[in-house]
Amino acid sequence: MFIFTPQDLLKIVVAILIGGIIGLERELYGKSAGLRTITLIAVGATLFTIISNKFGDDRIAAGIITGVGFLGGGVILFTEGKLKGLTTAASIWMAAALGMAIGRGEYILSVTVTAVVMIVLVLFTRLDHWIEWVGLESRIYQVTYGDRLSKHAELDQLFHESGLRIRSFKRIRQDGQLTSIWETEGHVRQHEALTEKLLEDKEIIELKF
Repeated sequence: MFIFTPQDLLKIVVAILIGGIIGLERELYGKSAGLRTITLIAVGATLFTIISNKFGDDRIAAGIITGVGFLGGGVILFTEGKLKGLTTAASIWMAAALGMAIGRGEYILSVTVTAVVMIVLVLFTRLDHWIEWVGLESRIYQVTYGDRLSKHAELDQLFHESGLRIRSFKRIRQDGQLTSIWETEGHVRQHEALTEKLLEDKEIIELKF
């Protein structure tokens, strides 16, 4: 017979608080799994662990891993040549792990790990942005413009002045238009500055990168 005790209620409340803290951070960044989702995952994992404890069936708790894997996979997308949603998927995984720890009554461990998770999500996000900004990134620019070689010379000079390393280059003439393709590598700030100048050029018909 399943008896819900005050201790079980405390575990659910702690799960709501911890899930809410992590979920709020995800919500503020506009992620697909936000406040409600992360909180429900933490509470659900806690409840399943409580049930597992009461019935002595570890298979119930083990099933949490399968469910979390399904949810995590659903928020990962491949777009713009990059995998996105990995941090949110990891947050879902951590919320479930914390829920299981709470369900086992490991309050100090849960609170400590939650603090570590928030440090990673908040402080490391700023560090990650800084690394992306100063780090190297490879981009391929495909610029289409009118059939005028002098225009190509202007663009080629612009690319060389940008400070980017040009790995390769080729030019294609088709349907009365020229398309120049530069494969480059450089700092994000250099790419951003170059892209801004290219977008301001009225003679460029199409820009892809």
